[in-house]
Amino acid sequence: MDIVILCIVVVFGLIFGSFFNVLIYRLPRGESVVTPRSHCPACGHPVKFYENIPVLSYLVLGGRCAGCKMPISPVYPAVELLSGIWAVALWMLWFKPQAQAVDLWWRYLPLALQMLSLMFLLPMFIIDMLHYIIPDILTLPWIPLGLAFSCVPHHVTPLESLLGILAGGGSLWLIGILGEWLFKKDEAMGGGDIKFMAGMGAIWGWKTALLAIFFSSLLGALIGGGLMIVRMLGADRKIPFGPFLAVGLVVAILAGDTLVVLYFDWIDRLIFSR
Repeated sequence: MDIVILCIVVVFGLIFGSFFNVLIYRLPRGESVVTPRSHCPACGHPVKFYENIPVLSYLVLGGRCAGCKMPISPVYPAVELLSGIWAVALWMLWFKPQAQAVDLWWRYLPLALQMLSLMFLLPMFIIDMLHYIIPDILTLPWIPLGLAFSCVPHHVTPLESLLGILAGGGSLWLIGILGEWLFKKDEAMGGGDIKFMAGMGAIWGWKTALLAIFFSSLLGALIGGGLMIVRMLGADRKIPFGPFLAVGLVVAILAGDTLVVLYFDWIDRLIFSR
């Protein structure tokens, strides 16, 4: 039975990966993700359903368009494959352990929404890395969805969801205001980052949101500082913060409690061992 479920999860991830390719290509260009149907950007050949099977169609077609035979970027199957792997990792590391404690079927709904929010970290991560933007369609819908699903009894209450919006979005907004004042920059914190963490705060609650911001800030400081030290990043260069927020959120969800306990144990030994 576990093998069957795992196969379903893989298929689920691959299908979402195909959709993520559409988001990654079209959203930064301001195009609709619904129409027109998928087509070759070189010749306009409409992609038939059997030419759009994740990963498999790319291999069968030899990585070329069925119409004009132009090469298809290997990024497309890579995103699909990565999405499948990401779905399996989330299932094994987070969803399955959480679902074992669920006693009523309708309590799976908030869990499903939370896993879906983690799946969508992938296109957000890639788009922000490539284009330095996080489209509103990837951030704002999570706010009403998080508030609505918090009414279903699980570990995030409506109050925690509301506080998550304020803690996630509000804290980044304050950091942005402070950064503009300190560094004399027009936009020290992007609006997409603020909306993203407001949405994730609505889904995951205020504690996870604050932990995610802490871990992402630490990671950003380490990587950004390291790149500046080796002179791969100039002081005037911008690096997108969204990917760090995505990684920080995952760390907060999967290992946040453990890391906090280890940190305070270390502080306790540091202070009282003298």
